[in-house]
Amino acid sequence: MGSSYIEKRIVKAGIDLCKRRIDQKGTPITADDLRSLKVRTISPPLQWFYVVIGLAFTVFGIWTHTELRNMAISFTPVLVGCFNIGYAIHGRPKKVSQMESEVDLMELSADIVSRFVAEMDAKRARKS
Repeated sequence: MGSSYIEKRIVKAGIDLCKRRIDQKGTPITADDLRSLKVRTISPPLQWFYVVIGLAFTVFGIWTHTELRNMAISFTPVLVGCFNIGYAIHGRPKKVSQMESEVDLMELSADIVSRFVAEMDAKRARKS
């Protein structure tokens, strides 16, 4: 399980939720907690593409400003570049409940539990 990047991000967010709940004195995790998680749904290659395009627009805007000394003209590409970079970093978050038809939550929750238990067992083995 966890073959697509969205499933991997859901599993990672679920493990982080388990760790937070352990820190909160073992507060129980319900199915609604898993459904309310938000994960980024933009693919990693597309994120890199938006960052590169954003950097290109930003550099072009800075170059335009150095050549023309006109802030009104150079501000637009810099702003578009910054928005692209921000969009790539933010990653179009979506709640897991909105993706229930695309992913199998039962298998994902079993994967989250098994990976979390394996991680906790490894941590206990290192301590002893």
